[in-house]
Amino acid sequence: MSGDPAERQADALEAIATELRYQNAVLCELLASMDDLAARVDDYHCPESEPRQRSGRAIQTAIADQLYERDDVEENASVGFGPKGCASNWGEDR
Repeated sequence: MSGDPAERQADALEAIATELRYQNAVLCELLASMDDLAARVDDYHCPESEPRQRSGRAIQTAIADQLYERDDVEENASVGFGPKGCASNWGEDR
């Protein structure tokens, strides 16, 4: 472990950012699952497929896919979060 406080702080902030990225991916996957379930209990919705029965490994893969998609979007910066770290539709002139 480094003795430099600034380096320790930078390492801690990087660890926090990594954890937040993972939690955001989990949240996206949770919302997709909830949306799928909500559509199945709606009286006016007739789903074309069976409910998803996924293993723990499949859920981890879906979360990794969410992380990959978010990273890809951030790198391209054409949609969503750009290089400034704020959404493109959060204009400064509001």
